[in-house]
Amino acid sequence: MGQTVYVDLFFMINFSMDFLCFFLTSQLLGTRLKLLRTVCAAVIGGIYADVALFMSVGSVVAVFIDIAVCVLMCAVAFGVKGSLAAHSAVYIAVSMILGGFMTALFGLLNRAKLPLGETEGDGISAWILVILAAISAAVTLLGGKRFRHRSARKYADVDVVMMGKIKTLSAFCDSGNLLRDPISAKPCIVVDMNALDGVLPKNIVDVARKTDVGAVAELEGELAKRVRIIPAKTAFGSGMLLAVRADKILLGENGKMREVDALLALCDAGEIGEGCQALVPSELLL
Repeated sequence: MGQTVYVDLFFMINFSMDFLCFFLTSQLLGTRLKLLRTVCAAVIGGIYADVALFMSVGSVVAVFIDIAVCVLMCAVAFGVKGSLAAHSAVYIAVSMILGGFMTALFGLLNRAKLPLGETEGDGISAWILVILAAISAAVTLLGGKRFRHRSARKYADVDVVMMGKIKTLSAFCDSGNLLRDPISAKPCIVVDMNALDGVLPKNIVDVARKTDVGAVAELEGELAKRVRIIPAKTAFGSGMLLAVRADKILLGENGKMREVDALLALCDAGEIGEGCQALVPSELLL
């Protein structure tokens, strides 16, 4: 026995759910959501949902195609630079959790035999769908934020390796640190340049202490290739910060360190926060 599917309605349902999942992902990761990009990504999801109805591939291949489309959608919604892998992973997890909650709630409504005729059988009305989506979204968002709050680390160690030298800094995790290199989109760890004494070349320190951006021209060769100018608005004021690319940056605690892809934004502020020497964006600890 065949089943009738209205592709326009199926598109709108998937478009709405994808848009909701992008919103939840942005909330959980603290990412700014751009409306036009998000709409375009959700449109891709809605079109793919309709196309998938007519696809005839094996289950394993279908899974890989689903993942590839999810990554593509996240690239459209959040951009290809930065933490695309993290956004894709959270988006997929949110989609699975949200879908699971909606399925469970739909089943409970059927078993409860409430006076809601629309929930019987395979059918579901638009307003029931909205209610289920709203409840599921609230549970997913609250649960995700609760998990993130409990699992978030407040402190960490940062090992900076540069030109054969290494320095370990105490770091404080700050979700408000959203500094990024405008060219590579790499996140920036704000560091007290005095704490890097002996590791940071003196020429870079001298340039970082000057307020004139043109002073960067004083650097030559390898040192010139290591620096970036980062527009910043922080507790220390607005303006430009000099960021430097280290040979390696390791982040962790209790001796369990992992390499992160970030820049060091230099400031001359003494203690940066909670008596620490560096300010780490929360995304690097995920």
